[in-house]
Amino acid sequence: MIPASWTGRRRVARLLLLVAALALAVSACAPDEGGGGGGDSAGGTVKVGFISPVTGFVAALGTDMRRGWEMYWQQNGAKVGDVTVQTVFEDDTGDPEVALTKARRLVEQEQVQLVAGPILANTAYAVAGYVAGRGLPTLQMTGADDLTQRKYDPHVLRVGYTSSQSNFPAGKWAYDQGHRTAVTICPDYAFGWESCGGFVSAFVDAGGTIKRQVWHPLGTQDFSTYVSQARQANPDVVFVGSAGGPDAILFYKAWTGFGLKDKIPLVGNCCFADQVFLREVGDEALGLQSFTYWVEGRDSEVVQRFVQAYEQQHNEIPSLYAAGAFMMAQVTAEALKKTGGKIEGEEFINAARQVSLSDSLYGALTFDDTNNVVGPVYQTRIAKRDDGTLWSVVENTFPEVSQFGTEGKEAFLQHPVFSRDYTGQ
Repeated sequence: MIPASWTGRRRVARLLLLVAALALAVSACAPDEGGGGGGDSAGGTVKVGFISPVTGFVAALGTDMRRGWEMYWQQNGAKVGDVTVQTVFEDDTGDPEVALTKARRLVEQEQVQLVAGPILANTAYAVAGYVAGRGLPTLQMTGADDLTQRKYDPHVLRVGYTSSQSNFPAGKWAYDQGHRTAVTICPDYAFGWESCGGFVSAFVDAGGTIKRQVWHPLGTQDFSTYVSQARQANPDVVFVGSAGGPDAILFYKAWTGFGLKDKIPLVGNCCFADQVFLREVGDEALGLQSFTYWVEGRDSEVVQRFVQAYEQQHNEIPSLYAAGAFMMAQVTAEALKKTGGKIEGEEFINAARQVSLSDSLYGALTFDDTNNVVGPVYQTRIAKRDDGTLWSVVENTFPEVSQFGTEGKEAFLQHPVFSRDYTGQ
């Protein structure tokens, strides 16, 4: 017969073994405290959260973004070295509060190690602040100026141009063409203020006068009031700092409806007369001029290979949003090669900043010391391809344009960020 004391000891031992096993299981399943994993992913899986609006008033933009991101991995494989890249997609609907909620879910529940996107300036500010605050890297293609200026954070890299950057050459060019007065029409939020700021500051600095600045709400359905204001001012030229999509389409329909197409020269920003616009407007867009960094008709093997592949898959020419997301994926892959598959916050962004491309979808590309693109800006014109398809072609190239314009970083950052109340006048 086994003594009762032995039986008790055996029960206690079994209980202790069970508790230890449960503790090990819980530890193995627990998420990292920092949210987002980080650390050494070599030989494993890198998890990326991708945020874009695929429903709501800018759904066309977000859908093109997702297509561009997916196309890069389809063409190049989902592995970089020994690392597999897995993407978790989220829809921010174009709303900053929704975007922030989705970013939290990606970081805290999905445990992503990197966040890419979103696109609108207000959603980007919300997402970048939260993600960088968690110590995670984020790649942006939005134009929100201060992400790489006064609110610079070493965890944020922009694979695109600031809202104002491509419009500095536009303002100087307009003055050089003999235009001495201008009206600007821009959406009344960060992207619009900054787009107008780039044009206005350069135009005024060259000697021009801004007769009126017209602001309209994002998602405006009727532009007749705003177009009427521009017509009454009777300027030499009108600059449109559009967010693209429905806003650009509805504005231009009002513009042509007032009979202004051949009366007042119109100059657009990066997002005005892009493919989302051309698909809807058609031949009425012929001859329109814009200043941008993505030109689907540019004479470049890199560009035309991408355009051909995208058309074959989606039966339409890629927009700036598709090209920009493709570029984000490319820079992600190049940075992973440099880090050996590791994503560790600021160190990953440092690696991404070292990426230099002699010819990319944007052209020759490098990054400055606050993680923003330095590259060419193109003056473009809407023309017909040989098969009759509308696209943009290059009229003039302005190389190595900085986010700080011609002032230089130190002088430029003395000014406040462009806003409704300050556009460089």
